[in-house]
Amino acid sequence: MLLLSILISISPAKAAFASLVLPGSGDLLLGEKKRGTIFLSTEATIWLSYFGFRWYEGKVHNSSINYAGLYASADVEGKDDRYFDAMENFYSSRDYNEWVKEQARMFYPDTTDPEILELRRDYIERNSYTGEDAWKWQSTEAAKKYDDLRDSKREFADIASNMIGLAVANRIINFFVVYLVGERVSVQLKENRVQLGIRF
Repeated sequence: MLLLSILISISPAKAAFASLVLPGSGDLLLGEKKRGTIFLSTEATIWLSYFGFRWYEGKVHNSSINYAGLYASADVEGKDDRYFDAMENFYSSRDYNEWVKEQARMFYPDTTDPEILELRRDYIERNSYTGEDAWKWQSTEAAKKYDDLRDSKREFADIASNMIGLAVANRIINFFVVYLVGERVSVQLKENRVQLGIRF
């Protein structure tokens, strides 16, 4: 009977770099199943949390848009975050437009220069919300509720961003764990059994 024996030697450094790609993979290659499972599970939990919080962010964002349409008589179709931020910070589009005029005066001070005055008018026209873009909250309570929804949206977005940081940290920690404590292991394949022990 032919005996097949193959020896595979993996350095801790190579295993450590594999852990940068997928935390836990380096540990598994070194035969550290328990430790590898912990890092893999942590990685899976991080990304499930990330997508979960992104989902909640989108859900709350849509709720805030619908709420604005109902309680501020706003035409929310096709609007960007600038519009929704303005609704959060001002009770009505009229209040917002007054603020835009103040900004225009600050950027383009009073003068007799027609060119500067034209720039001021252009700034006001480009940044004001009038006509179908106008809004006014039905009550201060409605405006407060909208603010709360927008705050929740940002909180979910921030937590999702933190998940990315945790994913990076998980890789860095696993990299050093594998590199510093990894041991060289061999893999032997024999005709009647397989002895597997991978070392990075």
